[in-house]
Amino acid sequence: MKKKPKETSIGPWAKEKLDALHQYLNFYTTVLKNQRHWLRGTFYVDAFAGPGLSRIRTKSRASESRGLFGPDPESDQAEAEFLKGSPRVALDIANPFSSYLFVERDPYRIVELERIKAQYGDNRRIIVQEADANAALKAWLASGIDWRRHRAVVFLDPFGMQVPWSTIESLARTKAIEVMINFPMGMAIQRLLTRSGVIPECWQMSLDTFFGSQDWRTITYEEGKDLFGPKAIKVSNAGARLLEWYRTRLRQAFGNVSTARLIKNTRGNPLYHLIWAGPNATGLKGAEHILRKGESVRPPKGRHRGERRQKP
Repeated sequence: MKKKPKETSIGPWAKEKLDALHQYLNFYTTVLKNQRHWLRGTFYVDAFAGPGLSRIRTKSRASESRGLFGPDPESDQAEAEFLKGSPRVALDIANPFSSYLFVERDPYRIVELERIKAQYGDNRRIIVQEADANAALKAWLASGIDWRRHRAVVFLDPFGMQVPWSTIESLARTKAIEVMINFPMGMAIQRLLTRSGVIPECWQMSLDTFFGSQDWRTITYEEGKDLFGPKAIKVSNAGARLLEWYRTRLRQAFGNVSTARLIKNTRGNPLYHLIWAGPNATGLKGAEHILRKGESVRPPKGRHRGERRQKP
């Protein structure tokens, strides 16, 4: 029995994320346009590419007002709004990259990406790969690229905690790659951090792998006691402390890290943060200008345990 294709609709908040990505990619390739005397090529890698075109989940007026025979499906279809996914956003910038790598695990989305590849024809050098994102990035990094003369932007936009810290470190070691990261605080991380501090072992392993350290425990929880003795207490600003700690680790790995731009759903609930990291101060200036346009998160006051003082 064949699996059904995955739902390709997205929340309206995705537009904010994709607008920020579009602005940064335009900035990035425009800056590098004047450095072709030494630069041999630029890469854009989308590790969780998706289908390339998605319908925005919205309730049309037709569906909200039911008549005698229910909502009119044709009216609903007319109200549908579609949004370019990150692959098309990257392909349509004014100064395109030399090469594009789109990685996706879902075979139905691979079909859509292959259609995009055929649509752009010889105008873009595109590779579509059906693979696990981390395995594909590992193979790409091991392919023999001369990072002294190549540059790249890697977009890491998972649905959860699928990007381990080991992958982040591998990208940072090139000293030539910039990343735009979806930090899934509301979508995934907070769901594993129980108030009681009693966390299933498999969840602990997932957090260890994602953060590349066990220090998230001392950042999230502090020792306390009740009538029954010692117990772990989750600190009130655990999310902000974890976010700042993650940004500190990105700065240590890449050299520069941006403001974290908060993305919320239509109800105002936090979903994730967009963070840029890279080796170049010019890239940081561009990322800051773009990401500060949205809702940014201020670092918590004071330093938490496990964090060393960092230069701004």
